[in-house]
Amino acid sequence: MATKKTFISCFVFIASFVVQTVLPAQSDIAEADLEAASAGKWLRIGSTTDGHVTVIPIEVYVSRVLAGEGEPRAGEAAQQALAVAIRTYTLKNTDRHVRDGYDLCDSTHCQVPRPSTPSSRRTAMATVGQVLTYRGEIAEVFYSASCGGRSESAADVWPGADYPYLVSREDDVCERDPAWTAEFSLGDIRLALARVGFEGDRLKDVRVDARNASGRVARLRLSGMRPNVIAGDQFRAAVGAVDLRSTAFAVAKHGATLRFTGHGFGHGVGMCVIGAGRRASRGESARAILAQYYPGLDVTPLAAVAAPIDTLTAAPPPAAAPPAAAAVVAPRASGINVVVPVSSSVTAPDLERMASRAHDDLSKTLGASVLPLMIRLHETLDSFRLATNRPWWVSEVAEGTSIDLAPAAVLAQRGGVEASVRIAVAELLVAGPLDGRPAWVRVGAARYFSRPSAATPASSRTRCPSDAELTLAVSAPAQREAETRAEACFAREIQKTRDWRAVR
Repeated sequence: MATKKTFISCFVFIASFVVQTVLPAQSDIAEADLEAASAGKWLRIGSTTDGHVTVIPIEVYVSRVLAGEGEPRAGEAAQQALAVAIRTYTLKNTDRHVRDGYDLCDSTHCQVPRPSTPSSRRTAMATVGQVLTYRGEIAEVFYSASCGGRSESAADVWPGADYPYLVSREDDVCERDPAWTAEFSLGDIRLALARVGFEGDRLKDVRVDARNASGRVARLRLSGMRPNVIAGDQFRAAVGAVDLRSTAFAVAKHGATLRFTGHGFGHGVGMCVIGAGRRASRGESARAILAQYYPGLDVTPLAAVAAPIDTLTAAPPPAAAPPAAAAVVAPRASGINVVVPVSSSVTAPDLERMASRAHDDLSKTLGASVLPLMIRLHETLDSFRLATNRPWWVSEVAEGTSIDLAPAAVLAQRGGVEASVRIAVAELLVAGPLDGRPAWVRVGAARYFSRPSAATPASSRTRCPSDAELTLAVSAPAQREAETRAEACFAREIQKTRDWRAVR
């Protein structure tokens, strides 16, 4: 792999050569031209439908995402602004799916590519190598279809997110858009909530319990359900983000029907794609559009970016590899592979030893094994949150044969890295035998067996947490309280059964 300096110089030179010699000579840009402008840097894009991984040059990818996410009839300035945002997001998140064996997925969890068009290819070429930076480093950026008249603060959508340039701002080009409406029966909403772990035989009402600074719904009160509160974005995801277009809504009950009236489409953070198109139509430049939606960021050529772009791979690889910017321990006799940031206070050998000890100890106790293992210690909470789709207060996420851990400095404040490793390994070991049980059984078992001292059993009156209390908690205290009850419930039940696999 080329060094950062060599790669960036080559990237900028080739991009400049292609723009100067190809653009004037032909009306259309081919994907082969964009491949040349990518300077040999490729992305691994994983399919969320069949798991297939497509390897694609970065600028071809930008043109395809622009075709998938952009507004086809938007002006040139809007298209160029979105292309810069797409490229920035891409380069910032190339390690988002490292545990899955690729860089980015093809769904709304990342970005949605479609076949490129002549317009999207020209736009990608016209902006090739341009990214948004904050204090000399590639910025974390987001965009959505429509802000509905006011953009949203990132921290109000993803608690703990710290992006001073992703703030809530008035957007005059969208403020007069007509409201949308959506209607759901109370029964249908109850079923949707039940699918994500809420309990209750009858949903009586849904009321807005709190709004954030932008006026969007922060929390809803669910009369008749357990738990009886849910975050606004979690509610939208549960009932359907296509019909419930944003969290900028009001809700009114009419008999057994709830009517939602709102504005905007999407989370509203960062660039408003529809708004960008309207700004272009009234003569604003691409840079002016970017300044509106990302105040404080600079449009920067890659040659001037301080952080290396080393997660990209040169030439299509036969298999995925962990980011070069991380320290890696290849699987040894333990069968455990770890990825650790070079800046971490916990080294890769240290993490491998912790995981190996935990697996050896717990597998003897539980009579189960799950190898090989892939463990990734994240450098930042934002990286952890984006990779796992869990809030900042979660410490570890264990699925299949992979474990994601919050940063070492954060874990040190929550009981230590080794304690989190033991919990995560235990979760993987009990997952198979306890498949299909309520979440409290699996979560409680993992915490019960990972602790060196036995948990205090819950009294017969203690109510075990619902699945939603564990997976959709609205705050860190609520999460901790639910996990504590899960462990106590498991301790109570295993005293009765004497067999952890029989706890239900």
